[in-house]
Amino acid sequence: MPRLVFLYAEQFAGAGSTVMRGFQLADLARHALRRHSVRIRPLGARTTNATVFLTKGALRVATPVQLDDLLRRGNRLLFDPVDELPPSTTARFADVLIASSLTAFEEYGRSFPGTRVALVNHHVDPRLDTTPVQHSTFRAGYFGERVNAVLTDRIEEHVDVVPIDTSREDSGWLASIRDYSFHYAVRRHRELDHYKPFLKGFTAAHCGTPLLIQRDQQEAVRWLGDDYPYLVDAPVSEEQVLDALAQAESDFGSPRWRLAEAAMAGIRARTTAQRIGEELAAAVL
Repeated sequence: MPRLVFLYAEQFAGAGSTVMRGFQLADLARHALRRHSVRIRPLGARTTNATVFLTKGALRVATPVQLDDLLRRGNRLLFDPVDELPPSTTARFADVLIASSLTAFEEYGRSFPGTRVALVNHHVDPRLDTTPVQHSTFRAGYFGERVNAVLTDRIEEHVDVVPIDTSREDSGWLASIRDYSFHYAVRRHRELDHYKPFLKGFTAAHCGTPLLIQRDQQEAVRWLGDDYPYLVDAPVSEEQVLDALAQAESDFGSPRWRLAEAAMAGIRARTTAQRIGEELAAAVL
């Protein structure tokens, strides 16, 4: 029986990327690759003659010696850096470089012409209750780390902030997300940002809610389309954000709002667990 082994770094075992692109993706793999034996193990565990999927944390700490040992033991190596740059060991050791976004997929193809690149879009947290909710009022919420968002005192008068700590296991936000009819996703640019998957958009789509994000976020616009009604022009100012929030609230339930809902429904259809599983299977096989 073919074997697929997800490797994670123990020091990052509780990190969001390990939970989602390690443990949860392994569960998706069990459904998508029924003829495979699927396991998840810490980096350093003896692994032979398997397809090995190295998570973001594992790639961050894996040494060339460890990677060389994995290859010598007959393994194929899949690198999944998610939103970090591929490590310097990629060209030498990766059999497949996994992209978790459309923009990363295109850039990796240019940057690593000798390495196979495969697209496995980011899945939505399977613990999320995606039963449709009929909202009767406009209520905006931001779900994530504060440092990643454009937030001011005035913006927070209109947007509830539900903080998420991605460095550890944190599922508290799941209980409240369904209370919101609009998601806030205007990003603060950080030097460590590279090819972010559109996970906030996917999450909003699976909740059936539109969201607000800026137009210069290429990945978001690739999914939403240029005609999506709630895109803020860059550079982003507080006044622009406040105007956009006021417009969205005014639009609530209108034909323009329905256009945004239709865009999100299209994203939801393209990011089901089955679709992500199929992408993973194509990358593995």
